[in-house]
Amino acid sequence: MRRFVVAVLATLLVTTGCGTTAPPEQPGAAPEVAVFTVTGGKRTSGPDRVEVAAGRTVTIQVTTDAPDELHVHGYDRTADVVAGQPASVTFTADIPGVFEVELHHSGAALTELRVTA
Repeated sequence: MRRFVVAVLATLLVTTGCGTTAPPEQPGAAPEVAVFTVTGGKRTSGPDRVEVAAGRTVTIQVTTDAPDELHVHGYDRTADVVAGQPASVTFTADIPGVFEVELHHSGAALTELRVTA
């Protein structure tokens, strides 16, 4: 009987360790990596809105045809953009709210970042 109890406890310990505490992804949620292309000072590809839960890591990547500066408002994250080469910022979205992501020199609005609590 003692071996049976030990075997049951060992099985419970092993199977408990196989679980996950991370919340499941919500269907239709925006990607954690958002990729944009800007031509002639206007966004030509990429999502209008990026929506993530607070605490998630987000990467915003942009390729432009002119030098510029990528800026994520509210997080004060910036990256110098060289024409024709991808530039990106990666950060933890830990401030709930709605934030504009833009290119400073051209004024091109890339997306709206929505961080939900």
